[in-house]
Amino acid sequence: MKLAVLALLSLLVPKADLRFDADGLRVDGALVKGEVLELKSAGSSLLLASGSSVETLAPSLEIDLGADRTLVLDPGIRVSRAEGGYRFAAHRSGSLRFSSSKESIAVDGPVTVTISAEGWTVGDRSLMGHKLQASVAVGEDREAAIAMQAQNKDKVQIPGMPKQPGPKKYRLYWDDPLIVGNAASSVVFRQIGRVSPDGAP
Repeated sequence: MKLAVLALLSLLVPKADLRFDADGLRVDGALVKGEVLELKSAGSSLLLASGSSVETLAPSLEIDLGADRTLVLDPGIRVSRAEGGYRFAAHRSGSLRFSSSKESIAVDGPVTVTISAEGWTVGDRSLMGHKLQASVAVGEDREAAIAMQAQNKDKVQIPGMPKQPGPKKYRLYWDDPLIVGNAASSVVFRQIGRVSPDGAP
């Protein structure tokens, strides 16, 4: 029952209409002007858009590129129009994952993607298909974090992994480390003479 209600609601929610054409980026038919990213809504989606770039905040967006090509953009990825194609970048360092109906590859970003006769050219690699999905490569990020943890002396904590105990450190003192603190001990306070308002002991 719940699945049926969710499916019905998804049909009622208007779908975002985004496309790159010869004039630039269009959001729900309106041409976006300017080079500064602005917050916009399209259907049920929130996105950042300028005249030449777009980034979805949530959820994934389909962008019509013409020539029977569609781009599915996941949150965390920004696509900008570049000479001869489209430039993809992410906010954090690491790999970008590009998936088509045939295969999926991970490449270092930022990377330029062009439309080819058979599908797509991602950097120096080719993908077949009419639809391309771009996302952040989570698996590769986790592997890189694990490798970093092995090299880092401070043992970076990775979510979902048990915390590994670090080396124990002992501090050695030649003298009592609380000597400075003795100036404010209770014994010292009791030795301070009482002072009355008229100055008498």
